[in-house]
Amino acid sequence: MKLLFVDTSAKLANVFVTEDGKLLAEGFDSGEKTHASMLLPVIDGALKDAGLGIKDVDVIGVVNGPGSYTGLRIAVACAKMLAYGAGKPLVTVNTLDFLALSAAAKINEKGGGEGSGILAMLDARNTLCFYSLYEIKAGGEIVNITGVKSDYAADVAGIVKTAGYPENKLYLCGDGAAKNRELLAESFEDARFPEPGDMTGNHIGASKAVSLKLAEGEMTDFAPEKAAADYYKEVHITLRSAEK
Repeated sequence: MKLLFVDTSAKLANVFVTEDGKLLAEGFDSGEKTHASMLLPVIDGALKDAGLGIKDVDVIGVVNGPGSYTGLRIAVACAKMLAYGAGKPLVTVNTLDFLALSAAAKINEKGGGEGSGILAMLDARNTLCFYSLYEIKAGGEIVNITGVKSDYAADVAGIVKTAGYPENKLYLCGDGAAKNRELLAESFEDARFPEPGDMTGNHIGASKAVSLKLAEGEMTDFAPEKAAADYYKEVHITLRSAEK
């Protein structure tokens, strides 16, 4: 399966072209508020580097949220246009699933991933984050423990603490974890925090996320008109009482 995958949920836009999980080409746009003008050239460049045209791709994948709502709309609109024009199925994937699957690939590569926890966090400004907690099961597969939620980083730490993962088997990924590292480290001194390359997902996570979605339904379930940016408005916020 030849896959074109697009992610603009955060400041760095990622484009991956893969075949059966193997990376053929990739492209990035790290400009501030430039995704609208630069995404198509980045996609075009990645396809050319892979020696492919858009009609050579079997599936188009796009991250649809949570994340920057403007970024999500740009990516989804662009992916829908390409899918309509080329007559290809369009698969949308959850941003946090994409991040967690990418992190799990690195963890499983080193062995000993079973029983580990993965906390995927996206920055939502100030110390507010979108997050999901996952567990790596036997065989390297991941299971979402919490669903998609939103809360302040300090309160996320408290929620994750109750899950009981040993700190040396807790992995954090995403720009929300990187931005709030100092605050989170007060609760998770021995946890593994994201390195620069872990703040966004990778081609393995992209391929895995799309493959899992395809396995859930027939190809007709992935028509472009069904794709939409999802901002996850139903979120959980921990209320704090004012200090007297």
